[in-house]
Amino acid sequence: MDALRTLANLGQPVATRAQLLARGVAPRDLTAAVRTNRLLRVREGFYARPDADPFLLQAVRIGGRLGCVSALAAQGVWVAPHLFPHVSLDPKASRLRSPRDRFRPLQPETLDGCELHWVAPIDPGRASVHTVSIIDALAQAARCQSKELAVAALDSALYQRLVVQAQVDALIATLPSRLAPLAGLTEARCMSGIETIIRLILIELGIAFEPQVTFPGIGTVDFVVAGCVIVETDGHLGHDGEIASLRDYARDAALAARGYIVVRLNYRQVMFERDLAVAAILGAVRSHRLGPAI
Repeated sequence: MDALRTLANLGQPVATRAQLLARGVAPRDLTAAVRTNRLLRVREGFYARPDADPFLLQAVRIGGRLGCVSALAAQGVWVAPHLFPHVSLDPKASRLRSPRDRFRPLQPETLDGCELHWVAPIDPGRASVHTVSIIDALAQAARCQSKELAVAALDSALYQRLVVQAQVDALIATLPSRLAPLAGLTEARCMSGIETIIRLILIELGIAFEPQVTFPGIGTVDFVVAGCVIVETDGHLGHDGEIASLRDYARDAALAARGYIVVRLNYRQVMFERDLAVAAILGAVRSHRLGPAI
């Protein structure tokens, strides 16, 4: 039986030897698939498509599962970019290997930047052979990331209906007491992490706002701030927003005709030029209320 086709039928990029044999693949078929580079033997007893995600392959090769922000990104949840995989390991895990060489034991010098999370799973029944459950990934990210990035991941998962609020509340209750402030900060209407960060900034500033407001004939905007300023965000890394689309120009003009000031902020400004982003929002609110400075 064709080993690669069987793996594809499983609907996952990585499978165990036991899974493949149980579906009729003979040991000789596995050997032939590896020798012809149609399958990759990631580590003893684990096989993958050669084009599988490199982060996932490294996690499995180590002897764990893709976890934390890496697992969230693989499931479509918004997280900040990261250069190395986050790997979830059972506290009793052993026989660990280098992420890039299954024949080398895992040592500090062979870790190659991977971030290890030694933690017992909260939701083991929903984990796959290669990735932790969405609940465990969110719990790990809450411990690993800053408050605003943790909330951004929770918001993204809620918006995409990968979890519901009751699950998030239960998850937060299992976290260390220092993370209790996360309770009550989530918002299922935020479409991207950049929106979440703007929302948290507005809360900290004490400015009234409403997310995801729809204007008939114009569309939905990210935030209406202080009843007079529209804040729109572009959460795509690498898009600096120097060239606005014709649709953006039309929306901005229509909103200005209704008396609103529009502030557009991109990923770089929100993540790395925070003072400028805050000043732009405050300046727009002040200008609307008092009139422009001469």
